[in-house]
Amino acid sequence: MPTTTVILPVYNEGATIARTIESVLKFASANPTIRLMFINDGSSDYTGYLLNEKIKDVSNIQIVENLENIGKARSIHKGVDLAETEYICFADGDLAYSLDHIHALVQALGKFDLVIGNRSLSENHLRNKTRHVFGETFNRMVRMMLNMNFTDTQAGLKGFRKEIAKKLFKVHLINNFAFDAELLYIARLKGFSIGQIPAKVNEYHQFRPSNVKLLVDSPKMFLSLLKIIFYRLTGRYNE
Repeated sequence: MPTTTVILPVYNEGATIARTIESVLKFASANPTIRLMFINDGSSDYTGYLLNEKIKDVSNIQIVENLENIGKARSIHKGVDLAETEYICFADGDLAYSLDHIHALVQALGKFDLVIGNRSLSENHLRNKTRHVFGETFNRMVRMMLNMNFTDTQAGLKGFRKEIAKKLFKVHLINNFAFDAELLYIARLKGFSIGQIPAKVNEYHQFRPSNVKLLVDSPKMFLSLLKIIFYRLTGRYNE
């Protein structure tokens, strides 16, 4: 029986899905106690076709289909609702972080309620320059506005004990790029313990073009953090 679920949200990953499937198949074969759950978020390219064609008969790989695109945060939330293993993790669907990180997440979950990947703790954390500027700007805003001392809240690599994941996703409200920071903020409010592991970005992903638009997205970052503060002040996280 699987003891860990790894949620992998994917959307129009035509450029990377073949590479991802190959890596996931190898990992699934070597780790039968880990269930890998793809959430195909309403892809309009051949992502869904390849997933179903290549891995439909693998016992510890699950494919969940969203009828429409609902975004990364909502897709992960859906995966958390479906998962019933002792530990629940999520990782970027393009495997920006090797699945080998999952072992370190699970090991750390023996001591902490949730564990996050932190690129700053890795010996090799080169990144696309635009992503790096965006990430550093956002993390500085998080530390200042939410009074959290994490140097990297945004790495797409996080793990939870099942009951902690269920509680956090039950009350989270932010569904854009700030949802990671919101989860950590709620966890701290509720007194959950938070651990960190080094997260190494693979070379292919480090230099992929970024979709981030600093002038457009920076005000959205600020607004999202203000919303988190507002939700806290109005008791929206009290459940």
